[in-house]
Amino acid sequence: MRVLFLNPPFHPRFSREQRSPAVTKSGTLYYPKWLATAAGVAIQNGHEVDLVDAPAGGFSVKAVIDRIEAKNIEAVVCDTSTPSILNDISVVEALVAANPSLHVLMVGRHVSSLPKETLAMSPSLQAVAIREYEYTVRDWLAAKACGADLSTVAGLVWRNEKGEIISNGQREAIHNLDELPFVTEVYKRFLHTPDYFYGHSLWPLVVFDTSRGCPYHCSFCVYPQTFSGHTMRYRSVSNVADEFEFVAREMPEIKTVMLEDDTFIVSKPRTLELANELIRRGNKLPFDANCRADIGSDVEFLSVVHKAGARLFCVGFESGDVEVINGMHKNNDDRRDSKYHDEAHRFVRRCQDAGIMVHGCFMVGNLNETPASMEKTLSFAKKLRPDTAQFFPIMVYPGTVAYQEAKKRDYIQIEDWGAWLTKDGLHNSVVTLPNITHEQLVSFCDRARRSFYLAPSYLAYKLKQSLTNRRELQRNVKGFVTLSKYLLRGSQHDKNAVDDKTQSVTA
Repeated sequence: MRVLFLNPPFHPRFSREQRSPAVTKSGTLYYPKWLATAAGVAIQNGHEVDLVDAPAGGFSVKAVIDRIEAKNIEAVVCDTSTPSILNDISVVEALVAANPSLHVLMVGRHVSSLPKETLAMSPSLQAVAIREYEYTVRDWLAAKACGADLSTVAGLVWRNEKGEIISNGQREAIHNLDELPFVTEVYKRFLHTPDYFYGHSLWPLVVFDTSRGCPYHCSFCVYPQTFSGHTMRYRSVSNVADEFEFVAREMPEIKTVMLEDDTFIVSKPRTLELANELIRRGNKLPFDANCRADIGSDVEFLSVVHKAGARLFCVGFESGDVEVINGMHKNNDDRRDSKYHDEAHRFVRRCQDAGIMVHGCFMVGNLNETPASMEKTLSFAKKLRPDTAQFFPIMVYPGTVAYQEAKKRDYIQIEDWGAWLTKDGLHNSVVTLPNITHEQLVSFCDRARRSFYLAPSYLAYKLKQSLTNRRELQRNVKGFVTLSKYLLRGSQHDKNAVDDKTQSVTA
């Protein structure tokens, strides 16, 4: 079949696949990694594939319709997210109105969590895929190509000719990840790599993962709960190293790799095996990765990982208050002391001693949060002294424990999915705690960001880093130029900022 994989038009540089979809203050734009992997699987199975990332490429709905007509597209696989679902449904409706014979399947974490509710939003939407969807899309396309019964497609929720919504049940997770194509091959074929940017990473970059799943159960973390699960599955070391070599050989413009594993260092022996293989092959590509601070890594281990290419770790420190940490189930043993924060300080210092920078992630608005605990978080962030930091209000998404807990306690009083964003597409938490409003959560993050990035000691550190490390100079300048416009004016989060959320971009 001729199939279009579509990251639909919305706000410019809106990142659907990041853990908290939004337009970011740092200018970060995620690759459509899951969508591109599914496109690669479709190519493997003989389909004629096109891929459009509208927020990156500036595509309007009309431009997408014109592309569908020009390429005689028969099917569309459309990505979505909770904050963009109203817009994305309107895009689907516009595509089907222009081409009534079009087959449309919607994918993403929102539809994975609320499949029947999503299908009920519009008769133009015919089916959704739940959880990891590469093979569900493959089988759906095969069934559509020959007019087969959709009831055999595992992981599909669909509407039959009578209008009845049918769930085929959850598909088993993919265990042999080496079967999947290199997602970077799809990027190279369809995407313009300079469009994508992470505020903490060298630019241009590519993104792929070495594993799926996370054994931890943080209440807010959306991917393990709605997509990848809590069982670890690993690509083989040789397969990962082969993709590093592909990027170095075929994409010479790339300056770093972001490993988007939920948690990179889960198994230290496996991480060490991968590091040694990259060293053996002479890898020259730096890489960044997500990881936890309480993994007990020593400087010797971290030094080997750094030698293999590790440049920076993105770490969810979350809160400076242990009661808040316990409330989000971040502490595995529910310890009620300062050990978690002591481990965080040791981890940052050990990373820095080994030559690895740290990007710190801090969140406010979880259970047990108070105005005092938020101030503890800001103080904690400053004392940790990560290379870069982000502060964001909790964003609770369907399918997560955090969402269930907030609904149970009546902390979410807004039912409009569009309210999860400001009018500019920025994060806009809808959680109001007994003693903190959602506006106050957003305002605190604005203030914390200013306090962290405009501190004279931090500015002096960044100036020195830029003058002594040419590799980091471009990243520092690009990131700060984008961020600076938000440091002074903050976020647009008043009541008028969430108006007109149901307005589509079809005009």
